[in-house]
Amino acid sequence: MTLRCPRRYYLAKRHSETENDAGLESVWKAKQEAEPGAPLPVTFPCVAKLTTGGYTTVEDIRGAETAELQRYAGLTPREAQHVLLELSKLP
Repeated sequence: MTLRCPRRYYLAKRHSETENDAGLESVWKAKQEAEPGAPLPVTFPCVAKLTTGGYTTVEDIRGAETAELQRYAGLTPREAQHVLLELSKLP
């Protein structure tokens, strides 16, 4: 997992707290959402699953690997690869 920006850092903390403490998870979620980011296009592949996993902006996904997307967004290996390919096409 590459933490390229504060949104990624807060998302990583959010994911780690999801498994430990729901109260702290909401704190990290608020911090993540307070950071600026380019929203994922509505036509982006697997956008519903990504959103459920906390990936709502392009910055949230930049630096992610397929294993991370599988674990936290519930994507299949093929879906995760497709998401990363489509991400590479975005500005």
